[in-house]
Amino acid sequence: MTDPKGVVESHVQAFGAKDAEAEPWSADAEIVAPGGQFRGRDQVLGFLGGFWEAFPDGRLEIIRSIGEGSLAAAEGVLTGTHTGILRTPNGDVPPTGRPVKMRWMSMYEIGGEELISEHLYFDQSEFMTQLGLA
Repeated sequence: MTDPKGVVESHVQAFGAKDAEAEPWSADAEIVAPGGQFRGRDQVLGFLGGFWEAFPDGRLEIIRSIGEGSLAAAEGVLTGTHTGILRTPNGDVPPTGRPVKMRWMSMYEIGGEELISEHLYFDQSEFMTQLGLA
């Protein structure tokens, strides 16, 4: 049986490398996050790509995680500097040059060696405050 935490760790490594090919998302994957729901590998990678564009030095770090069966949960931080355009449902945010350290929490569903879904939670107000927008 696949280690669900290992699949999530593969995602975290691929995110940091901005390596879409290495991302373990399935063809019919989904992410539910503040600001939207993204279905299918292309949309999921588009969502992640928005962070890659806005935070070229962005890195995810897992602080702690648990996994059992086909599920995993992880708590961590996203760190980076806002030097690219942040594309949001309310319009584009030009680079602020500000560093961020955003806490996040996700619940994942894994199928084999692939991520099927992620439900991502983070404090949007804290994020916008760190960017100097709130």
